[in-house]
Amino acid sequence: MTNSALELTVVATQSSLEGRLRAATSRTTLRRQPRDTYARTDTFLAATSRHLGAVDEVLLPLVRRRVPDGHDRVREYLHQARHLELALATLKARLYGEAHAVFLSWPRVWEDVRVELSRHNTLERELVARLLPVLADDEHTVLAERVYRSEVRGPTRPHPYTPHTGIAGLIARKMWAVADRFWDTAEGRVIPEPIKPRSHEHDADSLLAQYLMGEPHFDANATVVKHRHPKSPTAPES
Repeated sequence: MTNSALELTVVATQSSLEGRLRAATSRTTLRRQPRDTYARTDTFLAATSRHLGAVDEVLLPLVRRRVPDGHDRVREYLHQARHLELALATLKARLYGEAHAVFLSWPRVWEDVRVELSRHNTLERELVARLLPVLADDEHTVLAERVYRSEVRGPTRPHPYTPHTGIAGLIARKMWAVADRFWDTAEGRVIPEPIKPRSHEHDADSLLAQYLMGEPHFDANATVVKHRHPKSPTAPES
């Protein structure tokens, strides 16, 4: 792990998505809070869909242009991303009771999503690892901000059969984002806030402080509680 703002943001987002998936499939939630299961599943779908769109928009063009064998790496990533989107589309259909999915087994649906998300995250981390060495120092933070802004305005539902890259992909994302926002509003759907790039302001905060302040990404190197040394007393003024 480096201190790259881009890498930290991607890893934090992946951790958040994995956490949302665990929350949605928790046995306690499934047994005692079925309505919460629906809401958690829906927010997982929205957050994952927006992140996939941001990777398509921000990272893939750079990988293709700057990384050696970038075209092959992008093709490999897109193949897996579509597999994940197909699994998400099936999950969405099962959640909303669509006729072609209503008889699908929930354990099978969740297992497909879990496997495809894990494979996707591995490939995404590899893309970022290949991209980092060819970036200028000031590009890391800029790209992290671009990923965040792209997620904020991106589609909130999976669209596996639409273009993902190039001008066609850009147009498709914009069109679907408008349509998705309309239906999100009509259905009263809660869309989670994407992971913001980590600011330097809280770099030295303890884990407890990060938790209390709602930091979306925990610094694993932070102490549990930050110890502040009292200032030395000053001599009283005469």
